[in-house]
Amino acid sequence: MPRRVSIPLGILLALLLFCRDAGADPVSNTDARAIQDVVQSQLDALSEDDAGRAFSLATEHMRSLIGTPERFLQMIKDQYPPVYRNRLALFSPPERIDGHTVIIVRLTDKDNLVWLAVYEMTRDADGIWKIEGCNLVETATVSI
Repeated sequence: MPRRVSIPLGILLALLLFCRDAGADPVSNTDARAIQDVVQSQLDALSEDDAGRAFSLATEHMRSLIGTPERFLQMIKDQYPPVYRNRLALFSPPERIDGHTVIIVRLTDKDNLVWLAVYEMTRDADGIWKIEGCNLVETATVSI
């Protein structure tokens, strides 16, 4: 289940900076590029309603919880509309925070509202980056 929180962007950024200062580790350039590519690939697949491709980019754990690509796509449509359809996606550099690898994507929806999608990433047994989960944060920001 997604966690949706409405929080002013300034407060959220201050919290993120605090977390960064409190124990974030850098991610290698190679891993950073691979992580961004996986998330962008899922956003592309969702924009094309390609449930199978989008679902394949989630971890085995998440796929087993959700069940089928069709259920996954419906969940995204219902609970993550800015992830399903967005006008713009801006990526922050991924970081390791308290043992978790995360990447924050700033999404602008069709109404120009700004959301932050916080993706947790995990390597599978083959060393491929997969999406373990996403928390969607609604901001009070409007993009122009």
